[in-house]
Order: sequence, then structure tokens, then C-alpha cells
Amino acid sequence: MRHLISPNKIHYAHVNTWAKAYPEATAWASPGVRDRAAQQNIPVSFDADLEDKPPPQWNADLDQLIFRGSRFMGEVVFFHPKSATLMLADLIENFEPDRVNRWSRWLMKLAGSADPDGKAPLDLRLTFWGQKRQARNCVKKMLQWNPEKVILAHGRWYADNGAADLRRAFRWLE
Repeated sequence: MRHLISPNKIHYAHVNTWAKAYPEATAWASPGVRDRAAQQNIPVSFDADLEDKPPPQWNADLDQLIFRGSRFMGEVVFFHPKSATLMLADLIENFEPDRVNRWSRWLMKLAGSADPDGKAPLDLRLTFWGQKRQARNCVKKMLQWNPEKVILAHGRWYADNGAADLRRAFRWLE
């Protein structure tokens, strides 16, 4: 069985294109995606909603949680215990400065999303103002998983010492 997953309300616009290519797949929505798509007039449909606990379709292989605390979005993060791999979309961005032009490099550093010190970009971090305790609880749960690897949607991933990189990347929550 195939799954199309929208991990947060930023990454969803092309789910319908993928659903047409894989009609047998289940399209999963993260919290807020359906409302955001409607507000943006983006035609997208989902078959099911993601929650803190993994659905029966993958609960034997993956764990998950909704990363809360942002006034803008919750992101569903996934953990694969057998490989000790954590998967994130936008909670950490770790762009490699030498792969972009000087203007983009400056913006990445300003946002705080440049390798080797990648983290959530400044605009996303600001949405946690006044609600950081919820986010700290989510980081605590991710650290309990003790990830060795952390795969990111944006930038260089962490092939080892994942828990240490999580602590570093989320130090802004202290």
C-alpha cells in the first residue's frame, strides 16, 4: 500500500498530482492542511488525517507525533525505530551555503537555516512565541526516540549523532 503524506500545511499543494499518478495510494493530511488549502483555493483532497499516534497501516514500522506550539502550523514528524531515523519537513532547515548564490547565502544565515547550524527559520521560530513549552515537550519526545539519523526536507541531513543535532537545532526553545 502506498501513502501520500502532507507533513504540514506548507507541503501539500501537489498531493492531487501524486494521487492521480498513484490512485491506489491513501492521501494523508496533517493538521490545518484542509483549511489552508481551502483558504488558498488550492484543490486538494485527502483520504485520512494524521494524528499523534501512527495509524494501523504503519504503526508496526513508524512512530509519529504532531509537533505543537506554533501559532501557524503543526508538523507531523516520523520516526523509524529499526534504522533510528527521524524525518522532519520544516522544523530544521540546514541549507549548505556553498550551494547557493551570495544573496541567498546571506538570507539563510539571517534566517538561521544555514549549515552547519541549521534550525527552524526565524519566521517559523517566531510563531512559537508564548507557547514554547509545548514545543519543548515535543523535542523531549523526539529525544526519547534517540535518533541516530535525521532526514530533513531542506538541506544537509544528519547521518549520525542525530540526538545531539536535535539538541543543538532546538536550543532556541530554551
